[in-house]
Amino acid sequence: MKFSHLADCHLGAWRIPNLQKLNLESFKKAVDISIKEGVEFILIAGDLFDSAYPPIEILKETFSIFKKINQAKIPVFIIAGSHDYSSSGKTFLDVLEHAGFCKNVYQPEIKNPESDNPEITLNPVLHKNTAIYGYPGKKSGLEVE
Repeated sequence: MKFSHLADCHLGAWRIPNLQKLNLESFKKAVDISIKEGVEFILIAGDLFDSAYPPIEILKETFSIFKKINQAKIPVFIIAGSHDYSSSGKTFLDVLEHAGFCKNVYQPEIKNPESDNPEITLNPVLHKNTAIYGYPGKKSGLEVE
């Protein structure tokens, strides 16, 4: 099986426009290689964005890239990283998933969620004969044991 594993893309990270552009071009190139190589899926394991509130231009470019992946009929599985979350626990990755561009692989069963020690069981997302698990990296204060 051939798949692409991307992580720590940190889209929107750089304040210097040329570096921000280079960062985005690197992500585009990784996607183009994935499409050319005919991968079965792409796994993005955290920190797609550098901020919970990426700049609108970065979001527009990101949606365009995900549209290209979608048109190539390559599924994308995603795990949120600490930079993807806002302090309220929200993430723009949910918007990408809602648009049908990716699937969040964090599929927990949580017993006693209000207790000090909730019990979390991870469930896999199945793709053909592959089980994909993911646990998000959350910002300080949002973690659980």
